[in-house]
Amino acid sequence: MGIQRPLAAKLVGRWRSGAPLTLAPTHDDPALGADPRRNNNFTYAADPNGRQVPLGSHMRRMNPRDTNLAQLTDVNVHRIIRRSTTYGPPYDPNATSLQDDEAARGIYFLFISAKAMATMEFLQQEWINNGNFMYLGSERDPNVGLQEDGATFTIPQQPVRRRIHDIPTFNVLRGGEYLFMPSLSALRWISDPRHSSGR
Repeated sequence: MGIQRPLAAKLVGRWRSGAPLTLAPTHDDPALGADPRRNNNFTYAADPNGRQVPLGSHMRRMNPRDTNLAQLTDVNVHRIIRRSTTYGPPYDPNATSLQDDEAARGIYFLFISAKAMATMEFLQQEWINNGNFMYLGSERDPNVGLQEDGATFTIPQQPVRRRIHDIPTFNVLRGGEYLFMPSLSALRWISDPRHSSGR
């Protein structure tokens, strides 16, 4: 059986439709998830302790917005434009073991940043695989973090928090490249006076 939907939403910070927990804390809202003008228009000001969106959820780690951080950092410096596309067949929810479903599947993840190497390496080292910036100790990103044995994920609740134990590593990095955009040849073409004379 797959991860229950409310737990999956807590791990990611969004429901399957894309609706953020901040705006839809108790149930999925597909109309909200499909509306790009609304589904990213929120802050965490009303949820400082992570009771709607856990502090360690993937979405909140990758863009803390106005969350009070333990380590002083300018959140906007580390923002990236991201897009991805999947490959392979959809996951079979009826599979009972890894051997029942060995199809190759995953995502091609693309991001754009003014300082790609510095930004991506910062995100991996500080926000994905280190919880100190968000008062989470050794907890790592539950979605893309490289988990150690006995990894945990904390869901703040009153009166007692809920802690999920033995979080596995869900994603395995197969490779990556840093590319210039525009390419160096395009920059040389643009800088050539013959092409920049205004004609």
